[in-house]
Amino acid sequence: MTAPIAAETHPDKAHRRRLWVNWLLAVSTILGAVVVELFAMGAVMGTSACSAPNCPKPSGSIYGLLTYGAPVLVVLVLGASFFTAGHRRGFLVPLVGWLLLILDVAILAATFS
Repeated sequence: MTAPIAAETHPDKAHRRRLWVNWLLAVSTILGAVVVELFAMGAVMGTSACSAPNCPKPSGSIYGLLTYGAPVLVVLVLGASFFTAGHRRGFLVPLVGWLLLILDVAILAATFS
């Protein structure tokens, strides 16, 4: 008699675990966006003392996209997670968001090095 009860609760536990993993990844992208913003501002402030003509300076549109795109990405990830959190592969939405944030920092680092 205990086997059918255990079989009924197992899918519910897996679903709940998927929800927790998805939402922890999605909410943690907020911290990732904060890191991107701090890194971008630090990179720009690091170039302020350079007066040589070959100093790395940010270009307006690219720098704006890399800097201000991170919070927009977080809003999109959180919005999409409302629809995909319960799905089996719903964790891919925040995972792709994290990959884009890491790519953002890598591009900023390459631009200002």
